Amino acid sequence: MSDTWRAIAAGCVAGIAVYGIYRYGQQKSITQKSWQEVGKIGRIFVHPVKACRGIEITEATCSKLYGIKSNAGVCDRHYVILNDNNSVVSLRQENAIALIHPSQSEDGKSLQLDAPGMPTVKFPLHQAITNDVIHFRFFGTNKAGYNCGEEASTWLNIFLKTTGHKLVCFVKDLQTSSTTYQNEALYNLFTEASLDDLNSRLEKKVTVRNFRPNFLVQGQGLTAFEEDNWKYIKIGDNVILRKTTSCGRCKQTTVDPETGIVSDEPLKTLKSFRKVDASHPSPGFGIYMNLEAEGKVAVGDSVCIAN
Repeated sequence: MSDTWRAIAAGCVAGIAVYGIYRYGQQKSITQKSWQEVGKIGRIFVHPVKACRGIEITEATCSKLYGIKSNAGVCDRHYVILNDNNSVVSLRQENAIALIHPSQSEDGKSLQLDAPGMPTVKFPLHQAITNDVIHFRFFGTNKAGYNCGEEASTWLNIFLKTTGHKLVCFVKDLQTSSTTYQNEALYNLFTEASLDDLNSRLEKKVTVRNFRPNFLVQGQGLTAFEEDNWKYIKIGDNVILRKTTSCGRCKQTTVDPETGIVSDEPLKTLKSFRKVDASHPSPGFGIYMNLEAEGKVAVGDSVCIAN
């Protein structure tokens, strides 16, 4: 090896060491913050298939790769529906997706889908069912996943009364998909106080499912929308999250999660008083977060905040 390459290698090693020391110091600083308890985890949700109904759970693991993962092994936004152009299908395009109910089979090995008037379809949980890798664009980034096969496609096409739909599964060996199919961050949260405030302004109340969070935080001392100002959030003893941005809401919130029927609420009302970011046209409700420290969480865990 030449002296030049030795110098380059030494520089790389030194750089990695310095970054490691920096990250260790940063992580230690976060864990040693002065935490203030503000409430408890009231409800936890995992949404296996993006845009479909979520599964309510009582315990979960928080990871930097998969987001929320149930103790039974179901991961958040691990599947996505694509159309014949390989574009992501959301509630904005197909309201009926709200009526697709994912669940885990009794033996824990399969994910199954149910919908009104449809037989149950199931397939191996979080596994590459075919060798057909599909590449697609997702919120301005390149993503990829494995086609879940003809049975899932046929089921979707019959229920949605169309053609060309397919179900795609995230598998971590695909380098073009470093994380699963969440929007702007892996985690989403809001408080029950915020939901109550919104419902006080609506003629017809909405539910937590209109907004599809991972966590609903409860607490008698909480005020509406105070989560906008949270910077670091600690759940239980180990899990630490960092707010990245407010969650801008769109027409998906107007699809009734129980019927699939669309109205103009709650988006119309949110637009009237929740412009939390002048640079973002959508009204904010809840916050996006990235994970700083992994661990397990459960309903009833304390929620603490720090700056």
